[in-house]
Amino acid sequence: MKKILSLMAAFVILFAGVLGMGATEPVSAAVNTYRDYYRVNSLSSGLKIEPSLVLEPTSMDELDAATSATIKPATVILTVDEQMNVVFGTEKTPFLNVFSKYVRGKAIPALRLDGSTADAFLTFLHETFAIYDIMAVSAEIGVIEKIFADDTGRIVNTVYDLTNETLSSDRYAEWPHIAEANKAGCNILMYNGSDENLPVVAEYVEAMTKVCWAYTETKLQAVTAVAAGCYGVASKSLSDMVGAVSVFSKPGFARAQYIAAHRGITKYANEQSLTGIMASHNEGSTHVEIDIQITSDGVIVINHDDTITNATKNAAGLTIAETTSAMLFKYKLATYSKKYGDTFATLDDVVRMMQKTDVILIVELKLDNGSEKAVNQLKAIETLKALMDKYPGIAGHWYTITFYSHYAEKMREVLPEIPVGFLGAGRSKWETAADKTAWNGDYKPLSNIGGTIDLCRKYNMGLDEMTFDNEKDTMDSNSNNTAQDYLARGYTLNTWTFEDCRHFDIKANVATTNAAEKCASLIKTISDAPVKMTAEQLASGKFKFACTAYNGWMTEQECEFVVVEQSGTEAVVVPYITQDYDTRSGGSGTVGLYGMPTRVTVG
Repeated sequence: MKKILSLMAAFVILFAGVLGMGATEPVSAAVNTYRDYYRVNSLSSGLKIEPSLVLEPTSMDELDAATSATIKPATVILTVDEQMNVVFGTEKTPFLNVFSKYVRGKAIPALRLDGSTADAFLTFLHETFAIYDIMAVSAEIGVIEKIFADDTGRIVNTVYDLTNETLSSDRYAEWPHIAEANKAGCNILMYNGSDENLPVVAEYVEAMTKVCWAYTETKLQAVTAVAAGCYGVASKSLSDMVGAVSVFSKPGFARAQYIAAHRGITKYANEQSLTGIMASHNEGSTHVEIDIQITSDGVIVINHDDTITNATKNAAGLTIAETTSAMLFKYKLATYSKKYGDTFATLDDVVRMMQKTDVILIVELKLDNGSEKAVNQLKAIETLKALMDKYPGIAGHWYTITFYSHYAEKMREVLPEIPVGFLGAGRSKWETAADKTAWNGDYKPLSNIGGTIDLCRKYNMGLDEMTFDNEKDTMDSNSNNTAQDYLARGYTLNTWTFEDCRHFDIKANVATTNAAEKCASLIKTISDAPVKMTAEQLASGKFKFACTAYNGWMTEQECEFVVVEQSGTEAVVVPYITQDYDTRSGGSGTVGLYGMPTRVTVG
């Protein structure tokens, strides 16, 4: 054993620094530490966001073949016993040996754990080998909580196994599991790929910036999971998963991109106004991003800056945290036009107006830019909790994003069930001294995968840092280049603000835009209702399917389709449509979109 550990230590030294190592010291006293992060390979599909392939092999030979294949899984699920042996039936092999020979540098190991094996796993990380690029899968939320609460276990990305749960057709019925997972420090939820309501749940889980995996047993189930937008497909058959991905050879998205209206619809309404926020719903946005501040008398209002200058074009320098709500409401918003008569909206107003819609609120915690007064004196996050508790119907309709560590910390303390997104290295008013840096100096760029994941795990955050420079009109290459690596570990990438629709060119889960209204008439879903075709139509590869736009308009559109399987007069096809969009420079782009598998009767 000592010889094996010595060899591993040599490999660690050899590969150190290859991929985004974090700057923090190892969190355990293990004999050895492995800090490299495996770069996930492309599946060579046309998908803008390719799912992670997750293989649960049934033998060592299958594991060996899979991690040596041309198209290999991103992750391999391995079951271990209390002695940290990998178990395949009656065959047992020390995990250390399996990791060294078959997994390291070839895939991300994900260990199946339960109450009987969790302690052995943590002891392994503490004392034997601290592997940073490792995951754990468990159906027991207590196991996931234990891992995240452990100072060493925090390096582990976890998967909540919900494959035994029956899914509801009501998206919000899944909120308790998302809340439970977030509170436990978990970003990935795995469901049964054969459940008919998987598409509903996948759409909702990822709209809440978590990652949905589907465990599938057939190629068709795997195709359905991909088409539903699941960002992970798990199976005991690598060939089924590879065959499913090959269906999606044309460029585009498996599921329509989420569109967040930045500060509401600002094309024709005042930003952050009730008019503009409700317009987001009318234009078909899936999300609306709003900024919140807090007044001196403890009222949470909607405004970007900590002063009201940007919203009213007057009252320069008046700070919201030092202003009463009564004084604030005397001013009219004027970022677009005074004709609507909008004044500052409260978050209470917004929640009451939006809670019956399916639009998800992205609430940015500006709150006096993280000042000591807002955090401690005005108790901004506690005030936010009280307001949300007042409206239980809003549960599962919102999450938060922030630049400031104080708010990420307070969210874990006060509202641990609510997802938090990391916006970047913003420095709060509290961090004015030269020795007080943003995020306690732990900020790392997206190119540093290990460092960024370490920061996100520390505060249990998702990522909202995929940036676009509107002045230079360029995309941050770190975002697209590393998107698949983050996705495989449970982190979707969401964007800062676009001025047009070029977010369709990037690997963004939620695209925040000042041009949400330009997406309104684009197709969001293609109907999967059974259809009848002639043999000639089936052979042509084209057919008119019922389609629905973001704003709810329904039309029939000619789509291409891919035949997944056919037997006699019955077939299953996956529709595909391309659409053009305008750019602000006067040019245009094209975005492709797939539909769900559709049953066809030929005759």
